[in-house]
Amino acid sequence: MRDIIKDALYSLKDKWIAFYLIPLLLSISLGLYTLKVNPDFIITDDIIGPIGIFSALMFSVIFIVVEHFLKRKSERTSNKDEDVRYIENYREFAKNVVAMIAFSIFLAGWIILLSLVLPKISFEVMWFVPIKNTIYSFFLLQYVALIIIVVKEMYAMLTDDIESK
Repeated sequence: MRDIIKDALYSLKDKWIAFYLIPLLLSISLGLYTLKVNPDFIITDDIIGPIGIFSALMFSVIFIVVEHFLKRKSERTSNKDEDVRYIENYREFAKNVVAMIAFSIFLAGWIILLSLVLPKISFEVMWFVPIKNTIYSFFLLQYVALIIIVVKEMYAMLTDDIESK
């Protein structure tokens, strides 16, 4: 599990605004909204089903990406610089996308765990619900950002693949 997290975070190092900053600012804003404006606002836990289904679909994408890499590698067997560069770019793309997808599945499991545990904890303290909403929304927003980043990466590589043929 440590390798998945390390590889995914390495793949996301230049996407820190989309993966860290925006979810952090939005989740803090939601927490402040809960604290100041609507203390009864609770992020729903009904997201478990869709996240589970989407994660299963993402899991199958891992195998498709690897299969396409192996196919491209076998098709381009020449030692021309263009072919070597193409295979190396596709290898890097496949490695990053597989790491990000595996991390998204881990993150989905973490969100599901939080959605099962956090509602069971009840405090009569005024600040508990805003903190709970902030934590939960941060991981949800990271999950959404990660999916968007994966789709963007796949789009870029597939578009490049279409143009190169």
